[in-house]
Amino acid sequence: MSSSWQETQVDTFPSFNYIYVALITLWVYDYILCLPDTVNFLANSRWGLSTFLYIICSHLPLAFMLVNMLVVFQPDAPLHLCRSYNVVNIYIGVVTMTCAECIFVVRAYAVWERGRWFAALETFAVIAYLVPITISLQQFNSRVSEPCWIPGVTGHLDTETSIRIYVAFGLLAMAELQTFLLLWYRVIKGLGGWGMDNRLMRGLMKDNLLYCSCGFAFSISVIVSTVFFPFTVGHMLLEFECVVQALLVTRMHRNFWRSDRAFGNIPTDISLTTWMIGALNFA
Repeated sequence: MSSSWQETQVDTFPSFNYIYVALITLWVYDYILCLPDTVNFLANSRWGLSTFLYIICSHLPLAFMLVNMLVVFQPDAPLHLCRSYNVVNIYIGVVTMTCAECIFVVRAYAVWERGRWFAALETFAVIAYLVPITISLQQFNSRVSEPCWIPGVTGHLDTETSIRIYVAFGLLAMAELQTFLLLWYRVIKGLGGWGMDNRLMRGLMKDNLLYCSCGFAFSISVIVSTVFFPFTVGHMLLEFECVVQALLVTRMHRNFWRSDRAFGNIPTDISLTTWMIGALNFA
């Protein structure tokens, strides 16, 4: 990479590097602040699928951001190394977002009374979304001629490369909307909506609304920013989406568990695995 390119990159977008540093600082601060709650949750909850998803969402964002730092602060790295950083970054981000989404899929599965047809539908949907999203992001990375320019690019993406971003984040927005609608349809149609007496369900509805709205807004913002702004903006937004969504889902998961223990309505601890059993009793 030429020195003039590196100079342009550093001079034009220094503030974006600070934003990435601020993001990882925010995550570390939040992790330390919430560490006592996390230890309490892991020590006292009953372990199940959602607990493992929680652990992944709690720790993978750090690896995601550290790999991104290698891309941001090594713009003169060899081509193959830059591409490797981006491949690792993509797959860590995909795994993190998938686990965060699956926590809400498990919750929706509980609300639908653990029907086999619903489990089959959601399994198919997760695969149907995950495969093209991963392929699109991989193709995006392979089309980038200078992988380390991504955090500091001074221009727009070409049409063919942009399409990969539109497909990936368009599908992600659809997945957010689908999870939201499936849960809310069941709650409003079959369980009485906001007027229900079940406190767990009201909390679940609020969590679902906040998480899916945030994810949908981020995904659409990445697409819109890619259309109208240099990809530096879109790259920053997608990094924020992965980290913020992981922070949201882990906080919601702990708060949901703590809320149930505080009220003590169900004698067993609640790690979503045990909550599934209690979920059959609200109708």
